[in-house]
Amino acid sequence: MKINLKLNISAFILGLTSMIGQIIIIRELIVVFYGNELSLGIILASWLFWVAFGSLVLGRLVDFIPFKEKLLSYLQLALSILIPLNIFFIRLIKSILKIPAGKIIGLTQMLGSSFVSLSLVCALLGLIFILISKIAAKDNHLAHKQVGRIYLLEGLGASIGGLIYAFLLIKTYTSFQNALILGNLNLITSILFSRNIVQLIYLVIFSTTIMFNWPKHIDGFTRSLQVKPLKLIENADSIYGNITVTKLGNQYSFYENGTLMFTGGDTSTSEESVHYAMLEHPGPKKILLIGGGVGGSIDQILKYKVDRIDYVELDPLIISLSQRYLPPLKDNRVNIIHMDGRLFVKEASAIKNPATPYKYDVIILNLPDPYNANLNRFYSLEFFKEVKQILEPTGIFSFGLLSSENYISPENAVYLSCIYNTLKREFNDIRLLPGDTITFIASQTPGILTEDANTLIKRLKERNIKTKFVREYYLPFKLDPLRIKYVESAIQKFKNTKINTDFKPIGYLYHAILWISFFDATRNLLPYIDNINLGIFILIAFALLLITLLAQKLTMASLKFPVLISMAGTGMSQICFQIIIILAFQFIYGYMYYQIGFILTSFMIGLTLGSFLITRIIERIEDDRKLYIKTQAWLSIYPLILAISLVAIVKINQIKPGIGNMLQIVFVIMPVISGFIGGFQFPLANKIWLKDSKDIGKTTGLLYGIDLFGSCIGGLVIGIILIPIIGILQTCVFLSVINIFIFILLSNSRPCFIQKM
Repeated sequence: MKINLKLNISAFILGLTSMIGQIIIIRELIVVFYGNELSLGIILASWLFWVAFGSLVLGRLVDFIPFKEKLLSYLQLALSILIPLNIFFIRLIKSILKIPAGKIIGLTQMLGSSFVSLSLVCALLGLIFILISKIAAKDNHLAHKQVGRIYLLEGLGASIGGLIYAFLLIKTYTSFQNALILGNLNLITSILFSRNIVQLIYLVIFSTTIMFNWPKHIDGFTRSLQVKPLKLIENADSIYGNITVTKLGNQYSFYENGTLMFTGGDTSTSEESVHYAMLEHPGPKKILLIGGGVGGSIDQILKYKVDRIDYVELDPLIISLSQRYLPPLKDNRVNIIHMDGRLFVKEASAIKNPATPYKYDVIILNLPDPYNANLNRFYSLEFFKEVKQILEPTGIFSFGLLSSENYISPENAVYLSCIYNTLKREFNDIRLLPGDTITFIASQTPGILTEDANTLIKRLKERNIKTKFVREYYLPFKLDPLRIKYVESAIQKFKNTKINTDFKPIGYLYHAILWISFFDATRNLLPYIDNINLGIFILIAFALLLITLLAQKLTMASLKFPVLISMAGTGMSQICFQIIIILAFQFIYGYMYYQIGFILTSFMIGLTLGSFLITRIIERIEDDRKLYIKTQAWLSIYPLILAISLVAIVKINQIKPGIGNMLQIVFVIMPVISGFIGGFQFPLANKIWLKDSKDIGKTTGLLYGIDLFGSCIGGLVIGIILIPIIGILQTCVFLSVINIFIFILLSNSRPCFIQKM
């Protein structure tokens, strides 16, 4: 087999491994961690850091190694072994750290375990890319073109890998099985370049494990280690996440991505989630329950003489697993709807017919706190407005948020105040019932709600509702005026907290600060958040521009200097564009898994197309500097176009939902454009840098590493902090300003010295 064909296959498999491996490892770490944007940011940042380290630091050594093809074979073999072993290690993290199942892992532990668990695999991915590029460009006067080809094939492999995983692998095999498949693909590519006894042994082991179905048993064993001291009953993956069922005594507990959803037989929790809202209403008949029904909430609602319960649960796997271990839902009044709860409410609120069945007496939101942007959609101003539109005039809306029985910390008070102030914008009357979980009860009609325990006790008896906890001896304590006043006064201290909206999801940032406060002192962060605005970020960026321009003039730096800066800016911008598009899609249309998969894959397709085009024309370009500056101009304009498009889609979706739904195609097109610019720019940057340099590995590793470091910063800082504080639209403006400043640096640079042949 010709060397170029071997390298092409290797580059393609590398891209496929990077995409599928990233998805698998992120899903596995989410089960270990808390799963919010902070943990996701740490995972992505660790991933990008180590890939950048492999390309930028280790890649510099490639030029000095004579046996490159044999080294590539060894690295591919090592990768094939390390990928499944990494899954095994990740599942042991909580056992190693002695953290019991369901307990939140600390920030320091999260940082350390992410950094360690991703180090070897990701560093190898970065190094292998540089090594393949170096071999492809060996003894070739068109080195930049060969590097561009490898970049193109890696992007193509990532695109196809994303589609294969989303539509086939995720539904067919477990994470461990998928890791073994990836390992086998890399084993095959390693054999293309060199053959040794280790490969043979690994092939025998792999064949034996498949023959005796050991991967399934290993998968079950490692999952059981994650839930000790609980007994693992069942574990299954759906397209939405990992569902684990455990047993302690006679109680079954259900976890989603490592976080406890509900425990069967937990009567106190299910009673509190239902009865306060149901008792506040004078005669509840039509009920909407979003999430958590199979844990006991539906059984509590059915104690009332209701006509209909619409129970919305996104993941069918939760229902099917619960029916195996908990009493089945057989009542004809229960209508189970497998749909995103936000999307269901949005579509129901868009129906203007007064005879619509989507008008409810009580709506109970039984979901976790907004610890990530996806859940934050259920606590935003826009969602509360949609909820109000499907409530009867005397209807009641209820949900619970994390708190404390006796002491509300400043972090907790700010978090609760943010959601309270947001809810107050849409509902005239709000009552807060204190406890470890504060129950919010809201009505748009004053006079409906009461804090009189005797009134609720009377209704409980009149309706003949049998309860164990929410009854005559507990309600006076729950509705104690002094306790209620304490909660209200704690929240009122922070009455000026920002409103939580779809495009400015500050709620999940406040929750992240609250979560961090469980492990570290973060109280000093709170006073600064309200003072942060877009102007501060632009001022900092402008100051950095002036310093860089001055350094550029004093050192008479060539085009290579601002190109390096632009690669970091492009990496940062690209990942921010993806985050913005994904979050905006969720906020406007609700969570739709396959469309989200299309968005991620669309970016890789755009990157592949951009790489393909520039590779085809790169030798015919007369002025590299001029073309590169033009690509930077497009990067400056793109975020503004993105912001305008999002505003237009929101407006159209509100006025004409039918046309708005058709505009979902925009969320597939926009990532293609973004990826195209990045894919076009990287090979061109390589050509500019390689004009007066023969160190292919060093140069390609530098550019690739800088691009990844930019992505790391973008995902960790801008994606987690900037969007919730200043919002999606202003973040787009900021990204445009940054790219304009880089455009100025490029325009003020002098051309590179072109070495004569």
